[in-house]
Amino acid sequence: MSTIGLNMIVKNEAKIILNCLASVRSLVDYVLIVDTGSTDGTQDLIRNFLQQAGIAGKVIEEPWRNFADNRTSALNALRQISGVDYTLLMDADDLLVLEPDFDPKSFKSSLSADIYDLKIVHGDIYFFRPALFRNALNFSFKAVLHEYLEAPPEAKSRQTANGIYIKTTAGGARSANPDKYKDDAKLLENALETETDPFLISRYTFYLAQSYRDCGERELALKNYLRRAEMGYWDQEVYVSRWEAANLMAALGRPFDDVVAAYETAIKIVPERAEAFHSASRYCRNQRHFKKGFEFAKRALGFQQPAGLFVQPWVYDYALLDEYAVNGYWADSYYESLDACLKLLESDKTPQDMRKRVAANARFAFEKLPKP
Repeated sequence: MSTIGLNMIVKNEAKIILNCLASVRSLVDYVLIVDTGSTDGTQDLIRNFLQQAGIAGKVIEEPWRNFADNRTSALNALRQISGVDYTLLMDADDLLVLEPDFDPKSFKSSLSADIYDLKIVHGDIYFFRPALFRNALNFSFKAVLHEYLEAPPEAKSRQTANGIYIKTTAGGARSANPDKYKDDAKLLENALETETDPFLISRYTFYLAQSYRDCGERELALKNYLRRAEMGYWDQEVYVSRWEAANLMAALGRPFDDVVAAYETAIKIVPERAEAFHSASRYCRNQRHFKKGFEFAKRALGFQQPAGLFVQPWVYDYALLDEYAVNGYWADSYYESLDACLKLLESDKTPQDMRKRVAANARFAFEKLPKP
């Protein structure tokens, strides 16, 4: 049976660290955490937890440099611990969720790949990230912010971990900073002034756009999403950039045809994803272009929820069908609207708080049907 070591960097996470540690207690065999300057007693909370839980581990204290350097230092330290087969990466504001009937011993006995992607659930979206990997291999981190794991050439096999996922929360020390996104934007702007690696430039530009969006700087966000979209590399990141650019153009009141064209551009990047179709349909409805909105939604009906960056499950579960129903009614497609409403009411994925509205919409559509 393989052993798993939890690996983290923390600073001033006393309010939440015990929740994180408790969530991994039944799975991990060792814990190595690098503290980068906590003044709230985080270090002692971790040590006391490990002692009481009977889990081997240690806290290493070192000065803050940047995310990539400190995380790589933590990986290197765990690699020196004999008897740890796999590294589990988490943040202090993460929780490891075990699916019903998950058996830690069976899971650890089944581990064979060099890298495992874990599902990361963040509110209404999810994505997959390499978060469990062989401890003996020389993994490292790159990028000063929104750092990413770089695998060594000898890491060949990769699978998706089943039975567990990571749920992110907003309780961390960084999240408590009201200027977090402004500070992130400044850091990324500074990094872009000196960075020469084209891939890192594309990544920094993407997260610069995200940071400007999240601090309300819409024009700057739009500018950087469009810049990122022209840089190539990962199609999912290009898709999100084009989709978010279209959303911002809509919010900024750009001409209708330009916004619709922007959504179409996003759709062409990853045509099997429904999020841009849904956003375009909703935008058309808000602009009272109901037939166009109906057509956008219709084109994505039946799409299965894919893997990808920032996938929004609710779009596939019910939201796209809801836009199809509402736009369909106002576009005089009453049969289609009624059918969509009935499907929404039959689905256990439709939220309770929208069922009354959907039922009313179904009645409205039914009343418009030709009488025998």
